[in-house]
Amino acid sequence: MYLFLDKDLCMTDRDKAVFTLFGVPDWVGEDIREYGTRYCCSRVFSGKRDWGIFRCEGMRGARNFTVETYICIDGQGKEFVLNRDDVVVAVGPLVCARREFGGKINYDALINNYGRMLDVAKRVKCKGYCVLDESGRVVVFGSDLYSVVDSWVKLMRNRSITLLSVLV
Repeated sequence: MYLFLDKDLCMTDRDKAVFTLFGVPDWVGEDIREYGTRYCCSRVFSGKRDWGIFRCEGMRGARNFTVETYICIDGQGKEFVLNRDDVVVAVGPLVCARREFGGKINYDALINNYGRMLDVAKRVKCKGYCVLDESGRVVVFGSDLYSVVDSWVKLMRNRSITLLSVLV
């Protein structure tokens, strides 16, 4: 599930959204439908360090959850942060790295393998959008960008996808 957030990082509708947060637990949707819960999020900092995590709190005593960000490089070689930057304006293909155990992002692996991942993306033809792992295997596909990115983020969060993957 994904949430649309306004400039204050509070839940809003798609038309007023400034940010989109992917990989939100499915139970959040149930809370929204059943109880009308409204969620507001903030970035988690420790001193001056940004941990790359959004912590979202529900109003009216609802449960809280966290969502991670993922470092990426777009098709023009520019850094992109999935779950912080707007995925609609990213120039494809988008190569991203999932977090390793312990929450560390292997930025060096992303930089060193960026070109190889672009080659993987060039070899595969997809209708709509698809996500490929390092071996070129299609792990997510669909016609809706938001649904594909949401499934991709869930795979990265659960570490059920290789370290690097690419959205075509």
